[in-house]
Amino acid sequence: MFKSAKFNRISENIVQQIRQAILEGRLKPGDRLPAEKDLADDFGVSKASLREAFRALEALGLLEVRQGVSGGAFVREVDAQKARDCLTNYLFFRNPSISELSQVRCIIEPQLCEITAQIATNEEVDELEKNLWDMKETLDNGRFSHELEIYFHQKIATIAGNAIICLVMDSVRDMLVGIKDLIHTDHDFSVAVFLAHKRILDALRMRDPERARVEMYRHIKEVEEGLISYFALQGPESFKSFRSV
Repeated sequence: MFKSAKFNRISENIVQQIRQAILEGRLKPGDRLPAEKDLADDFGVSKASLREAFRALEALGLLEVRQGVSGGAFVREVDAQKARDCLTNYLFFRNPSISELSQVRCIIEPQLCEITAQIATNEEVDELEKNLWDMKETLDNGRFSHELEIYFHQKIATIAGNAIICLVMDSVRDMLVGIKDLIHTDHDFSVAVFLAHKRILDALRMRDPERARVEMYRHIKEVEEGLISYFALQGPESFKSFRSV
């Protein structure tokens, strides 16, 4: 199945070959790779180079190395958390601005909200309503939960039913949460988010796709404008990892 590894960047060559075998379906999740000695012989490399490649494949989420009598290197399916972390890391080093992140949201989330208004079950809308009142309770206690805020958006995306979009939106929201944590938004900002979520929920409850789309777009733009204002007030020099526009 494998060819001798080229001697420049040996471990990278091994990673590429195993990854390609997985992507082509020659290796499937749960498959156990040949014994370490046999695999090293197939590639014509040392066990040290092979283990280095295994570590890289583990970091990518493609392999799981188990110890013990029944251990070995097993192919695994990349989970959503690993994929999201990789995308979030990539976005971080691209240094997107608040406006760029909001633009992505404006393109995607209003459409998701429109779809959700058409297909959500009563139980799913009830779940969003419970989330909303949990958020109100935290606000009444002088706090705000990013987790509750994020869940509201995640649930809408999940109901719309596109796993790829969910992955992208999760990563974009991770970046925005990082910005909010640095900027330290105040209680008024949190109340505005709550009220926006309430307007969105009302549209979903009424099964009004157009209103749901408009309210989501309005919410995203309000958050963008609010964050940019806080950014300007607190001083851009405090947030060197981020840009406002």
